[in-house]
Amino acid sequence: MSNKSHRPPSGVLERGLSLLACFTQERPRLQLRELAELTGLDKTTSSRALKTLVDWGYLERSSDGSYSPGPANLRMASIFRTTSNFVSRVEAPIISISRQVGQTTSFFVRSGSERVCLARDHAHQDFRYFIEVGASVPLDKGGAAAQIILAHSDIDSDESVAIRKRGYYISRGERHRHFASIATPLFESDGQFLGAITITGMALDLSDEDLKAFLAIIQKEVAAAGFTIA
Repeated sequence: MSNKSHRPPSGVLERGLSLLACFTQERPRLQLRELAELTGLDKTTSSRALKTLVDWGYLERSSDGSYSPGPANLRMASIFRTTSNFVSRVEAPIISISRQVGQTTSFFVRSGSERVCLARDHAHQDFRYFIEVGASVPLDKGGAAAQIILAHSDIDSDESVAIRKRGYYISRGERHRHFASIATPLFESDGQFLGAITITGMALDLSDEDLKAFLAIIQKEVAAAGFTIA
């Protein structure tokens, strides 16, 4: 999707960040032409900024001329996980919930037009649905977590109001036809919306009543860490 309708980034730092933001789970490799189109920058300006990002390790340039995220991003991600009190607080209940329900449990936050996985339990995982920590999924691709995040962070609509009133969203086959998920919002104790906790499993194994029964377990575990889902 092109950003030409928007103001191209003007500052040096803004240009670099704009280029980095173009990379997603669905488009991990991009050519200069694509990056220029996505950011609205001309090719000469893009090329200069890309060279700097490559020199500093935030991007890598392949032999075919395409660019992809570099190892410096892993270093920053590792520092973030070490210094973020929020991530360390949410990881413990995620693991506990997953062990009790026997299904994959994840926590997603919003980043622009995407949802990013900040925490997940690795004890229960189906590799056909595997979403690693740090991976992002476009919000417009659907799914229970996406619906909860949009309902609590987008312009009000009848659907958003209904989702917020219900307190959860059940998805069946929205992103993967064999899977079912339930997602519920996670709040700080002061009511600040943080993101969505999602439990995912095989659709054939989980009825809607099974999924709704997980909410009590989520509430108990997140409350122990100072969070709430209502």
